[in-house]
Amino acid sequence: MRLEEIRAKIDTLDEEIKALLLERLACSREVASAKAEQGETQIYRADREEAILERLGGEVPEEIRREYLAIVRKIMETSRMYQYGLLYDWMPERFQTLFAGVPYEIPGQRVKLLLTRPNRPNAMSSILSMVGDYGYNMEKMELLSYSEDRESVRFLLTVRGDLSERHMQKLMVQLAGESQDFCIMEVLR
Repeated sequence: MRLEEIRAKIDTLDEEIKALLLERLACSREVASAKAEQGETQIYRADREEAILERLGGEVPEEIRREYLAIVRKIMETSRMYQYGLLYDWMPERFQTLFAGVPYEIPGQRVKLLLTRPNRPNAMSSILSMVGDYGYNMEKMELLSYSEDRESVRFLLTVRGDLSERHMQKLMVQLAGESQDFCIMEVLR
């Protein structure tokens, strides 16, 4: 096959993938709706995602398994991002404790926060990915502690962005939902 033919095939596959991803996001919306009806705000379920990755990666050839699973992880992360955003739009009062004592109505340039995450591969890169997917940049990321039992890692982050913006608030909701001991320390001007 010539390069042009391969690219044409990729273009066709991309359209098929697009249709399937839009259908998957529609399902994610239904999941968020069902959770909202039950008053549930937990989106991230590490155990469920690990089981899905194991099931889907099981019959993928070893030489492309890592790449395939990286795509599946990104799809799941994006689905979670969409669901967190929907729940925040539908039930903003459920998340107000995240912003208690923080002057988030006043525009700022950076948000400093503290969080603890399970110590898994991609613990740090998934944070960077989330921040970037919402359209923000990480100014500083400091590893504060790494437990000897390898159960958790604690980070101090400074994210460039304005906490008065709805997307930044949704990012905080997702980071809080996928972390332990989440705390917005301050808004910096």
